[in-house]
Amino acid sequence: MRLWRRIGWELTRPRGRVRHRFYRVGRGSRAGVALLLVVTSILLLTVLVTEIVHGATVRLRMAAQHRDEVAAEALAQTGVQLYRLILMASKQIGKNPMIQQVAPMLGINGDSLWQMVPYFNTQLMRMVFVSEGDLDEDEATAMMERGLTAEQEAESREGGTRTRHAFLDFDGDFSASIQDEARFVYVGDLKAATLGDLLELEATKQLQGLMSNEDDRSFFLEQGIEPLELIANLVDWTDADDTRLYQGGQEDAPYQSLDSPYRPKNAPFDSLAEIRLVDGWHLDEVWDRVGRHVTIYGEGKINVNSADSRVLQALLTAHADGTFSEQYIAEVTSEIMGFRGMSVTSGGVHFSNGQHFRNFVQTQLSSPLPLKDTIVNAVTTESTVFRIESTGEVGNARVQITAVIDYSKDPTGRIVYWKVE
Repeated sequence: MRLWRRIGWELTRPRGRVRHRFYRVGRGSRAGVALLLVVTSILLLTVLVTEIVHGATVRLRMAAQHRDEVAAEALAQTGVQLYRLILMASKQIGKNPMIQQVAPMLGINGDSLWQMVPYFNTQLMRMVFVSEGDLDEDEATAMMERGLTAEQEAESREGGTRTRHAFLDFDGDFSASIQDEARFVYVGDLKAATLGDLLELEATKQLQGLMSNEDDRSFFLEQGIEPLELIANLVDWTDADDTRLYQGGQEDAPYQSLDSPYRPKNAPFDSLAEIRLVDGWHLDEVWDRVGRHVTIYGEGKINVNSADSRVLQALLTAHADGTFSEQYIAEVTSEIMGFRGMSVTSGGVHFSNGQHFRNFVQTQLSSPLPLKDTIVNAVTTESTVFRIESTGEVGNARVQITAVIDYSKDPTGRIVYWKVE
């Protein structure tokens, strides 16, 4: 306050002893007030202009970010629609009578086309284009890490005409991948009134197979987790009653002690992520060991042409006709995966139905495995439900779309799950 008073006094103190042409109003002059007002006005205008410029800059950046997000989502949509087109073509080709006659000899079916394109990445395509395909693995990895230069991106967009753009003539990039849900163990519709009924379910046998290796058994024992209880908790989450299937009690008992208590849904799962809400399945290590091999989509059969080794080993464990060691079944699984990875013309195999799979495992392997008749109805050789994950990137904006599409009844595919993030 003293400082301001001093400044005010200096600006308004009397100047001179008599009237003077410089001090026009003599000793009572207050002309310094005008200077103070001018300085204050300039200061206010400076603040105002700065705020306006800052606000305009922020709005401009927000608009640019929104523009890039919209473009990124459009690119992610492109990846999804590209795979939908491939799936529709694949399913139509599979229904062609000529293809159906030749397919068994060539080891193909309606799934073959999409399996040929499991991953799509426009950034990688640009790299191949600008390098004319002359890239080894290390160079490709290095180029992926540092990205393309502005000149290389411009080069990748060349090749169009005045009426038709080149395929890569757009800003940003997108990547997409596809996998069938029939490669996983189906847990979407578990129903059982007693533990005896639960043990008879096909999904229970397969889940027990997933948890049967020595490492998993040691983990569950150390953590005090009973695998059958984990499976029963899935039933409790979706069934209509309030009684726990495993050892009785109230279904909501395990959830009431949580920091944010909730009750079991008592309705079917709406998304795969919902399984993480079920008691026991919320644990990260349980999910990493078992959860990533389950699905809630599909008809409940495992596709033996696409299932990974862990699921295939669980399937063989569940239907082995006799007692076999974990190591023996692992060797059988490895041999099947080896044959499946080769083309039919090179001695590989592409299973045409469940009986073909059973006969092959029992008679064509160096380590044959007797299988129960039940496996024929537990497997499939063609998938109808697919998960597509597509990511679009423009500038600093990144949008990912996850879609699950069912082709079992609709040839164009029915969307059963859609998430944009």
